[in-house]
Amino acid sequence: MKISLAFILAIAACVGTSHGLGGTNSEGFDYVWGMKVAASQLIAREVVYRGKTLLGTTTKTYTLTQDPTAPKTIQYIAITNLKRLRGATAEITSGGVGSQSVTIKFTSARGGAIKSQVEIWGA
Repeated sequence: MKISLAFILAIAACVGTSHGLGGTNSEGFDYVWGMKVAASQLIAREVVYRGKTLLGTTTKTYTLTQDPTAPKTIQYIAITNLKRLRGATAEITSGGVGSQSVTIKFTSARGGAIKSQVEIWGA
């Protein structure tokens, strides 16, 4: 009984430590717009990065540019935070699902950097 209780407490301490050190992305800076279907094709997959500034927020704008001769209509946009702590927020400022272009504005936490992966699918 003493061994199993000690084991449970040790596991709980490890889990608590990993969450406190950013073992999981619990801040919720992953975003999804639209729906990916079987006919969807990958239009773009890029990592958006901008370094941090001391005591300030950092912004970065991402704009999708497609081949004008054969543009695809955007069906699905997924943004995944690649930072362990203090990820960036993302906001679509123009275009998006249902259009052929999109502009996304990323804003970091105070004193943080921006590192997010953008995936855009369409047909």
